[in-house]
Amino acid sequence: MRREGWLFMIGLEGPRLSPEEEETIRELGLRHFILFRRNLEDRQQTVRLVSSLRRYGGLVAVDQEGGPVARLRPPLFPDLPAPLELAGDPDPEGAVARTAALCARHLREYGFNLNLSPVLDLGDEEAPSFLRGRTFGRDPEKVARLGRTYVETFLSEGLLCCAKHFPGLGEARLDPHEDLPVLERLDPAALEPFRAAVDAGVPCVMTTHLLIRELDQRPATFSSSVVTLLRRELSFPGLVLTDDLFMGAVLKKMDLAEAALHAFLAGHDLLLLCQDFRRSAETIRELLPELRSPALKGRVEESLERQEKLFKYCLPAG
Repeated sequence: MRREGWLFMIGLEGPRLSPEEEETIRELGLRHFILFRRNLEDRQQTVRLVSSLRRYGGLVAVDQEGGPVARLRPPLFPDLPAPLELAGDPDPEGAVARTAALCARHLREYGFNLNLSPVLDLGDEEAPSFLRGRTFGRDPEKVARLGRTYVETFLSEGLLCCAKHFPGLGEARLDPHEDLPVLERLDPAALEPFRAAVDAGVPCVMTTHLLIRELDQRPATFSSSVVTLLRRELSFPGLVLTDDLFMGAVLKKMDLAEAALHAFLAGHDLLLLCQDFRRSAETIRELLPELRSPALKGRVEESLERQEKLFKYCLPAG
């Protein structure tokens, strides 16, 4: 069975699978999906859509961080406080645990099995707008502690979560959605929350479109040095995800197929194509011959083996 389509997580156009989307999913062997507000109308429709996607046997993900980034909003979902608000609670660990449990339980009711959260970048109320409110603060020790609590709570509820944005966007000023942020050096403190999340068993880590010249002359998305840092220094065994490859930080530098291939060659296990479904499908079709070549067979099997381990050990049956 051809499984190269399992290397992608794609976004859909609307609240229902179109015949074209269903045909393409079968043709390309896709199994992983990410949903946004454009896909979520009401409870019945959302449950039906997620159920139809789960039958392909993979991940159905959403960004449900709380605060400014929450794809499901009231009345579909509880109004979750922003992570920075939780961090300011008199009992921040208790607040994070309660909120994470509430989030996980409601996501599970809809059928989702992966939340692309928590954000473990270091940032406070002075953070740039694309991060403001989404973090647990600037204190690496506190962020590490709260991130660990979030991860442990999610896993105890039977849902997967994803630490992001490795190796840390906290010092960046440019928004990767628009352009490529560049830093000269990596702040070692930025790694501490990710180290704690890995120690807590986080199953997925998302990198970011950020260039750190000290590490590589390529952005983290295309840097084997950054993935090696995560694998070796932090001993992370799980899935490494890209951020959305449709972002300006990527597409201002190279075309989509080139970006996806370079990200895969750098060591990512799951390539996110969140926007234009047809363009995503065209990109995957263009890449399949390369991914099926003997030269990449070992690399493909390595990522697919990590996916199988994730499903075997981290997700309950059904």
